[in-house]
Amino acid sequence: MNLFSRFRSVWLPADKPAEALHAESYEGIPASIRGRVALLDGVLHMSKEVQGNLDMLALVADLKIRGINHWEWHDPAEFDAKYAKIIFAPRQENDEKAYAVDLIAKAHARKASDIHILDRGSYVLVRFRVMGMMQDYTPLPVEFGRQIISCLYSSMGASQSTPVFSPMERMDARIVNRDYLPRDVHSIRLHIEPTECATGTGRIMLLRLLYDSTGATGTLEERTSALGFTAHQQDILRMLTNRTGLVIVSGPTGHGKSTFLKHIMESMAEERPQKSYLASEDPPEFPMHNVEQVLVSTNTDRLHFDDRKRGQAYTDAIAGAMRSDPDVLMIGEIRYPEAAAAAVNAALTGHAVFVTLHANNAFGIIPRMQSLLNSAGYVAPLDHLCDPNVLAGLTYQRLIPVLCPDCKRKLMDLVEKEPALRRVLVPDSVFRHVQTTVKDMDAVFVRGKGCPTCKGEGFVSQTVAAEVVAPDQKMLALLREGKGAEAYDYWVREHEGLSYVRHAARLVQDGLADPVETENRLGVPLNFDKTFARVS
Repeated sequence: MNLFSRFRSVWLPADKPAEALHAESYEGIPASIRGRVALLDGVLHMSKEVQGNLDMLALVADLKIRGINHWEWHDPAEFDAKYAKIIFAPRQENDEKAYAVDLIAKAHARKASDIHILDRGSYVLVRFRVMGMMQDYTPLPVEFGRQIISCLYSSMGASQSTPVFSPMERMDARIVNRDYLPRDVHSIRLHIEPTECATGTGRIMLLRLLYDSTGATGTLEERTSALGFTAHQQDILRMLTNRTGLVIVSGPTGHGKSTFLKHIMESMAEERPQKSYLASEDPPEFPMHNVEQVLVSTNTDRLHFDDRKRGQAYTDAIAGAMRSDPDVLMIGEIRYPEAAAAAVNAALTGHAVFVTLHANNAFGIIPRMQSLLNSAGYVAPLDHLCDPNVLAGLTYQRLIPVLCPDCKRKLMDLVEKEPALRRVLVPDSVFRHVQTTVKDMDAVFVRGKGCPTCKGEGFVSQTVAAEVVAPDQKMLALLREGKGAEAYDYWVREHEGLSYVRHAARLVQDGLADPVETENRLGVPLNFDKTFARVS
């Protein structure tokens, strides 16, 4: 067990003194530094007399790996006054809810997309996902952490399964009460999974903060440019919004698919208000201006749907939306065969249909849809899907952190002046990938130490690395025949297709993205297109 997993601290409210901490907070910390460290609100506070202590150095190194990059040294007297008086103080009745609301506010202030609350049996760990990267925020005593989980679900969430919190069940809910949400957070999607841990049963609670942090407005081009799409990709997207057929948007969870579609729908509704725009989601993630957002199910028993019933609910919702006379229809994530079949049928009627789907690249959408349509009873699914009147476009995207312009460091400066640090910040394997991918090594930058501009993160925002494909007749013929690799090669050669990996490499070449974090986010090396087959 590493030092961090033994390190247990609790929340220190901004309006309460250090005496509000709990006596068990420092259980498991080595005796040499016990009572001289405190992890509070994501900041590690340390008394100066333990500087150089090996246990202290190990703790700092471990926390840094886990995303805790903020620490403060204090004179011993100051530390004693503020952090060392660890005595038990009884909680008030509403402390759990107050803490939960404060936790959401703290995550929002850091621009976190997700909060993970992990019950590991002997303690509970709170983590934030910031710029796509997980960071440890604070550990909690196990009972208090479990009370927070129960409070978020039972007292603050609108249940999608059962209103009674059950530690042994998979559960879903949404937080929509404005009293609990920061101003620009539309809602919070909440999911709980039971887990096995050393002491028996634990649980994972995930809270996804649903808000559009891009601030993009204006035309389709202005919005997609702000998201990070290239000018050529914007031209293709413009063409796709001017035609009918099925446009399938893919990418991993948390990589901006819903944000992208929100801007596509809003820009169309703003530019062509004479048309009718409907969206069918379960549940809606963002409010969309001038787009009617219909419910997947109005059945009062929908909270107890299994996958089969929920798939049928999607079919019914799409059929209902089609009877509502839309010109453009957006369907939330396709998870069920019934929804895939309904989307294809909607496109066959001459409507513009936009959907999201999980796939590993733009051309990986085809076998994924083939599998779903097979399960829906289609005998020759590719003949139906890869029809010029059905399939209009394929997109794929991943979000890449953008380097802070004020503290980023030039890679070649490290190579020349601090080679040992270069090997730490950019391992030799990644350095070789950069050398074989970019044309100008002098233009490459890496993550800095952090500064006030980036609030110590080293990154200021995220941008897309994307693929945008508008299949022509030849490409569709190849896809119908199951020749995905040939279709990809044709796209690159004849349509100047830009893969998401090469798009990401351009961001590195332009000094906007850190090569190590870019590879972490892509899940493949920067030279992937040169060394590996792109389509499996």
